[in-house]
Amino acid sequence: MIKSKKSLLIGFLIAGVAFYIWQRRDAFTQILSVLALSGVFTLILTPACNYLEKKHIPPAASAAAALSGFLLAALFALSLFIPLLLTRTVSLLQRNIPTLLSVLETVQGISDALGFQALSPNISSIPVSSLSAVTAFLARAGKATAASIGRVFFAFIITYYPLQERNTLGRHILLCMPLAWRASFLSIVRACKTAISGYLSGMLKTSLFISAATWAGLLMLGIKDAALLAFFMGVFELFPYIGPVLASIPILLSALEQGTQQALLALALVIAIQQIESNFISPYFTASSTSLHPFTALLSVFIFGSLMGLWGVLLAVPAVITFRSVLLSLRQTYS
Repeated sequence: MIKSKKSLLIGFLIAGVAFYIWQRRDAFTQILSVLALSGVFTLILTPACNYLEKKHIPPAASAAAALSGFLLAALFALSLFIPLLLTRTVSLLQRNIPTLLSVLETVQGISDALGFQALSPNISSIPVSSLSAVTAFLARAGKATAASIGRVFFAFIITYYPLQERNTLGRHILLCMPLAWRASFLSIVRACKTAISGYLSGMLKTSLFISAATWAGLLMLGIKDAALLAFFMGVFELFPYIGPVLASIPILLSALEQGTQQALLALALVIAIQQIESNFISPYFTASSTSLHPFTALLSVFIFGSLMGLWGVLLAVPAVITFRSVLLSLRQTYS
């Protein structure tokens, strides 16, 4: 009787905590995002700290040096690259808008010829209305963007403490656990670290390959702004499935400006690079422990994207990989 009452009380307590978390899910999502970003920064900067500590530099100084070096390198790269990127992007948009209008007018003519006038009142007005919608969205999102930047900066700042105390923190966590749980916890941590490191490394290498291959191909085709378009393709590669499709649109518009044949060649180039990436490059750069079945990856992107928007699309695959690593570690421990 006492055991059943205890189980019932624990059940009510868990249900109450779950209900409270659901009610405050936005706040908890922000907290988890900060902690996740801090964990990613810690994972990235740990090798630098290990190297400095091997040179007999104290952990506190090593963490400070790693963070400072990373921040200075990022600011230096942004100060050199962002102005050029913005200038070339504006130039690219100005050149491609007439091409887009021409394509939309052609679609308008075809739809009118097929008798779809009522369904497409004026397709050529889509760019103007889309631009207005984007401007309104950016105005509404200004505050949210500032808050996101603040969370990223705060996550970067608090990374100092996990970096400095990473060994001590791990020991304290182990001491707070029952002895029977410690082996499982260590196994889970190692598996998650291996999975996340492998995923980040594989995605970075794949993105660099996509950028380089796209740049070389567009350069051979004589497409304008090949470097900028290749950069967009590499960045959008981080967003599974939908990223390459979105990044191919400016490539096709830029190529269409130089003729239909160039557009077809550019489309063939993008498809060929994506096929090479999916069949050869990704399997080579990504370990089997960090790869997912395409259906699982696509379903996770759809679910997380529906729940969390753009962040969900970006975090879907690493979240599923981490969850799978936890389950596999538990199964190996208790089997």
